[in-house]
Amino acid sequence: MRTPLRSGLGLALAALCACASGPRPFPPPVPEVLAKNQAAGDPHAGRFTYDEAVAGLPEGSRLLAVLSTDAGEIHCALDPSEAPIAVANFVGLARGVRPFQDTPDGPWHTAPYYDGTPVHRVQDGEFIQTGRRGTGPGFVLQDEMSAGHVFDRPGLLALANTGAPHTSAAEFFISIAPLTQLKGKHTIIGSCDSEDVVRELARRALADAANPPQIQTVTIRREP
Repeated sequence: MRTPLRSGLGLALAALCACASGPRPFPPPVPEVLAKNQAAGDPHAGRFTYDEAVAGLPEGSRLLAVLSTDAGEIHCALDPSEAPIAVANFVGLARGVRPFQDTPDGPWHTAPYYDGTPVHRVQDGEFIQTGRRGTGPGFVLQDEMSAGHVFDRPGLLALANTGAPHTSAAEFFISIAPLTQLKGKHTIIGSCDSEDVVRELARRALADAANPPQIQTVTIRREP
C-alpha cells in the first residue's frame, strides 16, 4: 500500500517526467573549472556529452534511473532540461561509459561507477548520501542551479559538493524532507519515488555505521 507521502512523490515524479523531454544545450564553460579538469587530465574536461551518456539506449522522452539497494529499489526521473552537464555525467558514470580515476595519479578508466558504493552519510530526517568511490572521480563539474532549484519536498536527487562553488562530481544525495536551507547550493538532477526505501536506508546506515547499506547497481533507461 502506498503512503500519502509516497503518492505525492509519484505525482512529482510524473510531473518531472512530463517536462524532462530532452537536454537543453550545455551552458558555456566556467574557465577555471575547465582549466582544472584539463590539468587533471580528464579526457572530457568536465563536460562529458549527453549524446555519449545515452548512446545505445532505446529512444524515449523520459530518462530514468533505478537504484537497486540493500533495502529495495529507488526509482528516479532525471531532468536534463535543467542540469544537462550533471545528468550526462551521472548517466555516464552509472552506465560505465564516462572515464574516471580511483586515485589522483591513477589511470582514467570506465566501469559502472556506483555499483557497490555505500550510503556513507546520513543527516537524520534530512537526506542520505552515496556515490563515494576511491578518492573521487578525478574531475569536478560546474554548478547548474536555476531559480527552480528549490529543495521544497522529499525525494529530490542532487549532487553533493564541498560547500564551495563548482566542486560537485559523482557523489549524490536524496532528500527525505524539504531542505529550504539548501536552496541555490546544490545542482538538482531529478526526483525520486520510493520514500520508504530511502528512509530504510537511512535507518540501517545510522544503526550500523561500520556496515552501511549499499547501492548495488544503478540502471539507466529511457521510456516514451
